[in-house]
Amino acid sequence: MERRNRKLINMNRLFIIVTFLFFACDNFNQSKINFMSESQFNEIIDPDFKLIDVRTTEEFESGHIENAVHIDFYSDSFQSKILNLKKNSKIILYCRTNNRSSKSADFLLNNDYIDISVIEGGITSWVKNGNDITYPKLD
Repeated sequence: MERRNRKLINMNRLFIIVTFLFFACDNFNQSKINFMSESQFNEIIDPDFKLIDVRTTEEFESGHIENAVHIDFYSDSFQSKILNLKKNSKIILYCRTNNRSSKSADFLLNNDYIDISVIEGGITSWVKNGNDITYPKLD
């Protein structure tokens, strides 16, 4: 009986260690993403960054943050286009709420990009807090 109890205790310890390692590895890249508020974005002094809007074309055309480059998260060419960004550049991503931009940030981090930020709350928060949006120029 005592041997069985020791075996159960060892199995429980192993389970706890494996669970800890799983979650630690799963969250490894998330700790590198800088989530910034729209007001923090507005305070950026260094103009040397790439602002990337990862929403659909229709969403982008309905209004976007000025100077944003559009790379549609759902397009077939998303990965190749976003990987064309320089690995050492500061990249700031946004989408509608944070879902696609966070996934994009994880993708970039997994491809050895270093300085990745996400505008918290996306364009929804941006507009809600009274910030301006711009529209694509029509031909």
